[in-house]
Amino acid sequence: MRTIVEGESSGETTVDSGVPQGTVLGPILFLCHINDLPDSVTSSVRLFADDCLLYRTIKNSQDQQKLQTDLEQLEIWADKWGMRFNAKKCYVLSINKKADKFYTLNKHILQEVQVNPYLGLQISNDLKWSFHINNISKKANATLGFLRRNLRNVPEACRKVAYISLVRSTMEYGATIWNPYMKGDIDKLERIQNRGLRFIKKNYRSRETGSITNMRRQLEMETLEERRHSLRLILIYKVVEGLVPALPADNFVIPARPK
Repeated sequence: MRTIVEGESSGETTVDSGVPQGTVLGPILFLCHINDLPDSVTSSVRLFADDCLLYRTIKNSQDQQKLQTDLEQLEIWADKWGMRFNAKKCYVLSINKKADKFYTLNKHILQEVQVNPYLGLQISNDLKWSFHINNISKKANATLGFLRRNLRNVPEACRKVAYISLVRSTMEYGATIWNPYMKGDIDKLERIQNRGLRFIKKNYRSRETGSITNMRRQLEMETLEERRHSLRLILIYKVVEGLVPALPADNFVIPARPK
């Protein structure tokens, strides 16, 4: 490979591993390269691009040893195919209780954490979602503040598109999984949307009862809670109809007994 900048070419060098970034075949070639990784371990594995999640139920010391053995097998697999895991970016998340054994990868003791991000969701060891909701609330608030400062004089339609694309999308990513049931978490998200409605309408003064409802009606926008409810119903429909292969209906949906 070589690099060309403004017509000037660098010298050529041999690339022994990896795939060129930004190419059409790059993702497919990478997936082919790592496709046999799950076959090298006995624990369950989830792969997404270059993310690898390894997990199993731990009931006794034998299960702990099996998990450590699988980590060692991953080292062997990576060495065989010219890759390596960055052990400093790998963590242990023990659900429901603190792990009573440490695990190592590439001779590095993996740090145990209470919360860790996975594909954009903050997974906590108690499987509650308050940390994740607080995290996305901060991001959404910061983005909304940026829009308010920089889109003051654009048309209303533009402000609405900006809010939906950059703020509401942040508060709805993966919402079918973390849909809050606590009123405090629900209200925290709705308050951000209410500020978003005022930003879209450029109305920061009216405080009479029903003003936000009127803005929402004028903009033809639902509450976030209503939207999450619809998204969950859509997901259940897809599961029942077999449109989500990873969620077989027989495993997740129990038919109601006729009365």
